[in-house]
Amino acid sequence: MTEQLRVGPVGDIVRHNARRLRGTRGHSLRTLSLELKTIGRPLSADAILKVEQGLRRVDVDDLSALAVALGVTVTQLLEPPTDCDACHGTPPPGFACRTCGAEA
Repeated sequence: MTEQLRVGPVGDIVRHNARRLRGTRGHSLRTLSLELKTIGRPLSADAILKVEQGLRRVDVDDLSALAVALGVTVTQLLEPPTDCDACHGTPPPGFACRTCGAEA
């Protein structure tokens, strides 16, 4: 039996940043998936959704490709978000901020 590895704290930062950046750049899951395929790292829309939900870990190749596809550096995907002007880091209970990706 294989134990599934959980997404750690840095993975949480990456997934929130990826979701936030995808939204601010106007990418749907499908368009980001197509962009990743174009640059040589195909990830399905479902795989991207699982990353954003914390159900799939991101390896270094995924991280690099996501950075290119989203037009940022790997470091920017790894950095904790700054205080969000929309939710100030505390969205309402049961909701996620569309600006920064923070979840209550």
